[in-house]
Amino acid sequence: MKTASAYIESLKTMKTVAYAFGEMVADITEHPCFRPTINAMGLTYDMPRDHGPLMTAHSPITNGPVNRFLHICMSPEDLVKRAQLSNFLTPYHGACVGARCVGTGALNTLFATTFDMDKKLGTDYHQRFLAFLRYVQENDLTCSAMVTDAKGDRSLPPGRQQDPDVYLHISQIRDDGIIVRGAKAHQSGAAISHENIVVPTVAMGPEEKQFAVAFAVEADTTGIVHIAEAPASNARRFYDDERDFGNYRYGVHGSTLVVFDDVFIPRERVFMCQEYEFTGLMVQRFASFQRLCSASCKAGHCNLVCGAAAVAADYNGCGAVGHIREKLTEIAFQATLAYGSAIGSGTMASSTPSGVWLPDTIMVNAAKLQAVGAVWQASQLACDIAGGAICTVPSGRDLDNPKIAGMIKKYFRGRADVPTEDRIRIIRLVEYLVGQSSVIPTETVHGAGPSATQRLMIRKAMDLDYLKARAKSLAGIHEGSGIGCATLR
Repeated sequence: MKTASAYIESLKTMKTVAYAFGEMVADITEHPCFRPTINAMGLTYDMPRDHGPLMTAHSPITNGPVNRFLHICMSPEDLVKRAQLSNFLTPYHGACVGARCVGTGALNTLFATTFDMDKKLGTDYHQRFLAFLRYVQENDLTCSAMVTDAKGDRSLPPGRQQDPDVYLHISQIRDDGIIVRGAKAHQSGAAISHENIVVPTVAMGPEEKQFAVAFAVEADTTGIVHIAEAPASNARRFYDDERDFGNYRYGVHGSTLVVFDDVFIPRERVFMCQEYEFTGLMVQRFASFQRLCSASCKAGHCNLVCGAAAVAADYNGCGAVGHIREKLTEIAFQATLAYGSAIGSGTMASSTPSGVWLPDTIMVNAAKLQAVGAVWQASQLACDIAGGAICTVPSGRDLDNPKIAGMIKKYFRGRADVPTEDRIRIIRLVEYLVGQSSVIPTETVHGAGPSATQRLMIRKAMDLDYLKARAKSLAGIHEGSGIGCATLR
């Protein structure tokens, strides 16, 4: 298995075309819009040496240990450990290893769905996928998943868009492969992954079969262009003062708009080609995996918020105040509800014909909904606890100016035994975690699908007829009998 340094060196050998702030990136491993996320991804390579039982798994494909991010979940225990991994890892980086998270979902989804496709259609997609899976496991590669299309006019389906390129689609089918064009938007870690796994973003109908496509492609393949996100917080990185960024080492989301300009995909890397009737199933399965990971990750994020807010309160001299303790308890409570629901969804999982296990639908969607609320509530409470300095602390360069440094150290001091710079550093971390200098709360809402989609899945999965029947039975209602209530005996 790779080390973090080997992962970074492997990225240096790639010729990924990426742009950030209007300029082509010369070395993606050193650019401030990508390096922090690379550092976070590096943890997924180095930490398994100290946390093997959680971060690695035995693969029946290679008959050896693999990174759990590349593992196929063949039992409820696998799902539970995958949730535990996200919850455990997030407080170490406080940012995002989204490429590896969504990669897990894509690998499991394709394993299950290509199996179903071959069984019904007589295709050979599953064998192609197994060869790809063996390749990435044996080489310990980072796989991102590409799901979200640019979408254009959201009121129109893919087949009725004025510009078909707003949904990634097949432009040509050849004997040796396919040509695709279009784009995938908001792709976490796609530019710093070895492999990008593309799957559909919505269910397709027969008139939209050209959009029904799934495949794997290397991130530096000819015709692919990555354009980096540019949230306001990223601009601070160009000042190169780690004191002004609360999570300097890891704290960048690292997503890109990924444009496919007539990209060739070899036949052996194509896992769906116009089989539109399986797109809905593929989307649903991917969403379940991603919501399991997202809810667990965001619960871990809330735990980190709790810790940072507690340190800020201590430095302010009010860590023992009753209402502060109550707010910290509320953050922990809301995080635990999300994490517990995610763990429950794994425990109550169900198996697919391929042997892949899927999280319980209602519980995993409830976990994601709860996680969104928990993150935003944690942000509000942390702001309340840390105080208004989140918005007003001076820059690191101000601390270096001898004419004003003394003023800052005097008037931004909290407790007398805590250096002012330490107080400013924890305030910067809280600023980052609550979203004033990061995308985390907003990403929480939209990552793994917006809240409306979770509510829709819960509504579909509810067995309301059964529950209504139980209620009527207990109430003594016998429909069609003309009797309003039962006689007690």
